[in-house]
Amino acid sequence: MNICAIIELVEKILHLGKKLAKAYARRYPRHNVSVPVDYSVDEKGFRGTAKTLSGGGLFLTSIDGLEAGKEILLRFRPARHLPFIRATAKVLYVLPEKGAGLEFTEITPEDRNSLLRLIHQKNRDRRLNPRAPLATQEQCDQCMSLAFSRDISLGGMFIETADLLPVGSALTVRFNLDQRDKIVTASAQVTYQIEKMGMGVLFTEIGHEDCDSIRQYLESLPAPPATVPAKGKTA
Repeated sequence: MNICAIIELVEKILHLGKKLAKAYARRYPRHNVSVPVDYSVDEKGFRGTAKTLSGGGLFLTSIDGLEAGKEILLRFRPARHLPFIRATAKVLYVLPEKGAGLEFTEITPEDRNSLLRLIHQKNRDRRLNPRAPLATQEQCDQCMSLAFSRDISLGGMFIETADLLPVGSALTVRFNLDQRDKIVTASAQVTYQIEKMGMGVLFTEIGHEDCDSIRQYLESLPAPPATVPAKGKTA
């Protein structure tokens, strides 16, 4: 179910008008990978492979020693040109014969920033056709500026700007989709930053028509080419 359908369902049940449930949108972007991960549970070591990676956690193919709610220590290298990352994570869920979803509970800001920078670059590189930048006006209580975005979804967008707002800041974004006449307006909240690149925002309030405009825009974009990880590479 996409965000627009969720909005409609929430409105019908709760009569909240344009309010959007933030829990249905991802806070961080993610990328499919094949990264070896060393992890320890109660001082016992294991090795698995991360299949998806985000700024907030990863999906691990191994379930050895894992159970929901358990805290574990991780060590992995997201790409050959990056140093190893050490983090603490909580097991959110375990799927028998499939893997486990992990959420970072302790990770340095530098390591999270490194992950987000890598994921944004990888996601951008795999596009069939680069997206034209969307001119985006961002407005908050004490600021108003013009920025650009090439990454947008039904749940939010990544704004390319050097003027970063603190995580948690509320703002209003206005942008035009693919040279169309309609201006899309949404209330948003900053969920993460990437130094010298920009910030990710989550839509917290958006109208049906604006949500439909985003959906139609996304459906009009060419699908990214299928990628097969090269043997021996970690990202």
